[in-house]
Amino acid sequence: MKRKFKQKIKLGIIIITSSLNTSAALANNIESIPSVSKIKNIHTRDWEYRALKSLAQRYNCTSQWQSDETFSPLRDWRSHAKGDRRNLPITRYEFAVGLNSCLQQIDTITSQQDLIILQRLQQDFTQELARLTTKVEQLETNITQLESEQFSTTTKFNGQALFFLTDSFGQENNSQTTFGYRTRLIFDTSFSGQDLLRVRLENRDLPRLDDVTDTSLSRLGVDGDTDDLTEISELSYTFPAGENTEILFGTAGVSLNDVGEVLNPFSSSSSGAVSRFGRRDPATLRAPGGSGIGIKQEFSDKILGFAGYFINDRDVADPQAGRGLFDSSYSAIAQLVIEPKDELTLAATYTRTYERNDDVNLMGSTGVEEANEPFGQNATASDNFGLQANWEVTSGLEIGGWFGYTQAQQQQNGDASATILNGALTFAFPDLWAENNVGGIIIGVPPVISGHDDDDLVTEETPLHIEALYRVKVSDYIEITPGGFVVINPDTENGNTLWVGTVRTEFSF
Repeated sequence: MKRKFKQKIKLGIIIITSSLNTSAALANNIESIPSVSKIKNIHTRDWEYRALKSLAQRYNCTSQWQSDETFSPLRDWRSHAKGDRRNLPITRYEFAVGLNSCLQQIDTITSQQDLIILQRLQQDFTQELARLTTKVEQLETNITQLESEQFSTTTKFNGQALFFLTDSFGQENNSQTTFGYRTRLIFDTSFSGQDLLRVRLENRDLPRLDDVTDTSLSRLGVDGDTDDLTEISELSYTFPAGENTEILFGTAGVSLNDVGEVLNPFSSSSSGAVSRFGRRDPATLRAPGGSGIGIKQEFSDKILGFAGYFINDRDVADPQAGRGLFDSSYSAIAQLVIEPKDELTLAATYTRTYERNDDVNLMGSTGVEEANEPFGQNATASDNFGLQANWEVTSGLEIGGWFGYTQAQQQQNGDASATILNGALTFAFPDLWAENNVGGIIIGVPPVISGHDDDDLVTEETPLHIEALYRVKVSDYIEITPGGFVVINPDTENGNTLWVGTVRTEFSF
């Protein structure tokens, strides 16, 4: 009997000891399990909900708190079939989204009590807020990586058609009203997202007014004719060569203005000035080109540098001419662009040009005849200096302009020299009378001979160019630009004032 009793006592001690050990282990595990308050859903009756809703209403700190007591943006996708969604609980992470939004928007706490409430909410939801921040940061990192790495070769097709209805007045042989067009098909391809291969096909049939008026001062911004749309008017490739360097290489259709900056807001052939002269400084930004290379260097956010060398692509393409890269007509450019203020941009440009015999058009058909051909068709070299500026005075007014100086030297059958000057003042009126419409005024002196070894070739009557235009944006694909210009003292036989009017319509797709 005694032996059985002792065995029962021993067995009881073992059971009790085992129970105590199990209880201790359970206690330890329970301490590692979050309390119910840390994992429970949030209901509209809970103080957290009511506290944050009250703060949101007083500080207007989140748009997700509505009068229907639904503040979580994640709830909109949930089915309403279960009844009134105002009684549905939300998770702690959903609640943390609203809390985080409120914390990001509150600038100043107006009472000590509100500060205590926010601090308690932050403390109670520390884990959820931290995890939310981590998730957002990871998402931003993934997006940045995706944008920088994910790219496939892409070609974008664009098209443009310009139609002109034009007439000129003031000469004895008044021209007839003419209608012309220019069409372009453009293929832009990128292999890395930072480069651009451009192939542009062009066809045009626009009468040249100088054939009727006998002066280049009457030329439109776009004129001339081509055979068909198969002509490649531009073939170029632009690519980065470092963090702050960009290189342009072209075999057709590239020139000084494709490398150097043109600060004139009316420089575009399709939507800019209606006259040829009014688009850019002819001294430094019109010269032989077609094939060549250019470099853009960004020295800082405020200073840019440009350099380039271009040759007449027709000479290079003609093997029988035997002129090559350095015996053809060519031009070289060096330009510095400074932006001292966001609203003001300045540019200083130097170009060196050489135009071979029978290929001389020094000012690109924008000046008086003697300025375009100061020594006839004898080979001519020139040093050209130009200054440009454009100042955005207000959101509705930009003032700019340029001044060009040319020193030309005869290179064949003589060694004469000539000085050529030109300049213009531009006024642009963005959003004039309607949003996206643009008005413009251009007043300038086209290229003239101010000095020449042959005094008879110095321009006696300085011409004055006055131009006005108004570009109307009908839609994203249609723009209509009525415009015109008057030339006082043109280099014509009678010198009568010359008037040119046109309506340009652009269709793009």
